[in-house]
Amino acid sequence: MPIRLILAALALALAATSARAQTDEEVAFVRAFMAELQILSIIEDREYCGHFARTSDGRLMATKPRPGKYNSCYMGTPPPQLDVFASYHTHAAFNRDSLNEIPSLQDLQSDIDTAMDGYISTPGGRLWFSDHKTERVHQLCSIGCLPQDPAFRPGKFMKIRRSYTLADLEWLMGD
Repeated sequence: MPIRLILAALALALAATSARAQTDEEVAFVRAFMAELQILSIIEDREYCGHFARTSDGRLMATKPRPGKYNSCYMGTPPPQLDVFASYHTHAAFNRDSLNEIPSLQDLQSDIDTAMDGYISTPGGRLWFSDHKTERVHQLCSIGCLPQDPAFRPGKFMKIRRSYTLADLEWLMGD
């Protein structure tokens, strides 16, 4: 077997094992919660944000969504008694002059800085997972898996990839 194939297989296996595995229960909970929040975010054209956690008896829950601005949201500090496993935020309504169908460099960088994973929804109805350990974002589901802004038009800027590294986002955002 050529060395290139061996190295490629090793890299894929390493990436798959280093990412935090979300359970089916977690993804279903996040998707249902974000679907409801997405509608409000689009109508009000503002981000909403908060945290996902497990209660002391193991149930999944979300902190109350905090309203932000069109392109920012302050999550605050989660209550210390919660077992927080991720942040969340929406990307407001569709704006044809904004690259809001992918997580921003700031989105991934803040998850890395806080050592916390994150979930991000976009106006096109995508759901992204931000993995702070691998410094990568990837789509959990694509266009239309969450409620979509009626004004959304795909393909405005470029073909959206399934995954982006921190370096990819730095390049895209011009940093």
